[in-house]
Amino acid sequence: MIRIVYLTGEEDLVTPKFLDILIHLGQVQLFRRSDGWVVVGVDSLRNSHCVSRPDSDRRRHKPTPLPSTPVSPDFWTRQSGARV
Repeated sequence: MIRIVYLTGEEDLVTPKFLDILIHLGQVQLFRRSDGWVVVGVDSLRNSHCVSRPDSDRRRHKPTPLPSTPVSPDFWTRQSGARV
């Protein structure tokens, strides 16, 4: 659980996923990391979409090529031998 401070000044303990949601909604002023308090909007966030990660390309799938000719509507039933 992560200790947070809402914009209202209230403190709470939340899960990491809920913290992400609250940050996205702009509801969190501070949250606690192992190395200290993070001020949202001032300190850097790990999951910032502005920062590109060097290993991000390895997670992308190669595009699947589409067939060059149209597939007939009964293509899949003919392949499996089933009759519709």
